Amino acid sequence: MIDLPTPTETRIIQAANDSGLSIAAFLDRLLEQYQFDKQEIDQAEAALKEEGGISLEAFRAYHGV
Repeated sequence: MIDLPTPTETRIIQAANDSGLSIAAFLDRLLEQYQFDKQEIDQAEAALKEEGGISLEAFRAYHGV
C-alpha cells in the first residue's frame, strides 16, 4: 500500500466519488490519461527538435495554447 497524507487521500476519494468510479478505477483512468498526455508531450517536443518540424506558432495554434 501507499501511505498518503490525509489531505491527499481525501482529495482522491472525493474525486473518485465525484466521477462515479471506484478509487482503483479512478486512479487507473488518471494514470492512463497522464501517460497519454506525457506521450503527446514527448512527441511534440521531438517534432519541435526535428529540422523542418512544426513551428512554435503552429504548435500553439494546434494545441490551443
